[in-house]
Amino acid sequence: MKISYCLARILGTIAEAEALTLGVPMATALVDGEGGLLFFGRMDGTLPASTELAVAKAYTAAALRMATHEVGKLAQPGGVLYGIQHTHPGRIVLFGGGLPLRLQGKVAGAIGISGGTVEEDIRVAKPVVEALQHMEALSLRIKPSLPAKPQETSSIYGLERIVEKEVERMNCPLTPGEISILTGAIILATGE
Repeated sequence: MKISYCLARILGTIAEAEALTLGVPMATALVDGEGGLLFFGRMDGTLPASTELAVAKAYTAAALRMATHEVGKLAQPGGVLYGIQHTHPGRIVLFGGGLPLRLQGKVAGAIGISGGTVEEDIRVAKPVVEALQHMEALSLRIKPSLPAKPQETSSIYGLERIVEKEVERMNCPLTPGEISILTGAIILATGE
């Protein structure tokens, strides 16, 4: 399993929804397992420095396979990673807001959030990690019932509309967040 662009967009909207609940404009970056940028969004009013910081936080979490605040602890004088920030100038971040994203127990990507305090950045990133875990669990449950050759899902908006209409038809009202989780699960289940 991997994090595709379509899935990264859904995860980005989950982060933005959390930032909106805090009332703090933030930058969101999602990268693949190698740290390559998949999705970037910057809310109106986000601090200019947050653009590069969000991307660097995501890169750090993916490349080092751990949360950026954990890297920071290990990079203190005398720590096993002391000086690591100098090996990749501007790319390694030593404070919170970057979290790895795991699929099948392995790092498949990462999210980087910047714009608030370190605590706020982590608070916005955590629901994305939880949503991906929920999506993966659902994908494993629904995959056996999918046709061998699923329909093209290149349009995430189209897929979300199909899911939403089908859920309405079944008279099972879901919130937009739940529809995003279900859509992400379908993307994971189909390997898109």
